[in-house]
Amino acid sequence: MKGIISVTVKDSRNSYKFELKRNITVLTGESGRGKTTLYEMISDYNRFGKSSGIKIACNVDVIAVDGIDWKEKISEISNSVIIIDEDNSFVRTAEFAETVKHNSNYFLLITRAYLEQLPVSVDEIYEVTGNKNKKFDRVYTDINKMYNAPNAKKLPFKPEVIITEDSKSGNQFFSAVAAGHNIQCISANGKSNIVKILKEYKSRKVLIIADGAAFGSEIRDVINKQKLSSGNIAVFLPESFEWLILKSGLVNDTEWEKIVFPENYADSELYFSWERYFTDLLVSVTSDEEYKKYPRNKSKLPAFYIHEKSIEQIRKNMTGVDL
Repeated sequence: MKGIISVTVKDSRNSYKFELKRNITVLTGESGRGKTTLYEMISDYNRFGKSSGIKIACNVDVIAVDGIDWKEKISEISNSVIIIDEDNSFVRTAEFAETVKHNSNYFLLITRAYLEQLPVSVDEIYEVTGNKNKKFDRVYTDINKMYNAPNAKKLPFKPEVIITEDSKSGNQFFSAVAAGHNIQCISANGKSNIVKILKEYKSRKVLIIADGAAFGSEIRDVINKQKLSSGNIAVFLPESFEWLILKSGLVNDTEWEKIVFPENYADSELYFSWERYFTDLLVSVTSDEEYKKYPRNKSKLPAFYIHEKSIEQIRKNMTGVDL
């Protein structure tokens, strides 16, 4: 499934309106805000239909799933919205992650758990707000991909150290950028190592760069560190390094709709996360030009991308960072 799915669920006491645009959306937040009420309303509608007193407006089916037979239930559903409540611990398993991968459904997960197995976007983590008329508000907000709720007056951020999530193409690019500015650039060798590495740079101004399209499981701990850093930690989370290249216009820019509106193209059956979608798109648009050809395995970045003019063009899309 792809595209933006609008959902309204209401009865005489509550009304929820929200949109889903990726395969995985997380609904989190404190107890008593209405998360489980939403799940129960959808579950009741599934069992009793209109006689439940609940109305659901959506152009696809909205289905509540729970229980030990969850996998069998999901296998019988396609092109729908599936909602799962936080009592179902199976959402933390590798088996569930495999089920979500290449699935035609969108998943709305009510949970406060650490979802290491799932590529959750930092932009698709919400909490319920409102009284009778409820909506979803993003938990983590940004200015030009600088998180969380940054003060515009304190941007751009000038780092002394850059920590990248990956050790391949993204790290190679930012190492080249850092080399010209007397900045140290290191790889965390994986998003789950970032918080641990931060301890080594307590007194330095640190910029964290990671793929926002799949950083949802880590962002809470990173933002907690940021809150305690007295302004010494900044968090830059583009959708992915490949998205940053595409958005800069450095390569074929005829596919701009696929870059600006990925929700209309990133089919959930093909892409576990938008990071993989943007990688495929960059590989595709550079395939005919040998010197620009982007490697799918990201192991070695072609010299074109770390040429001085290319760096400058990509850097212009990082307005929150002083490099």
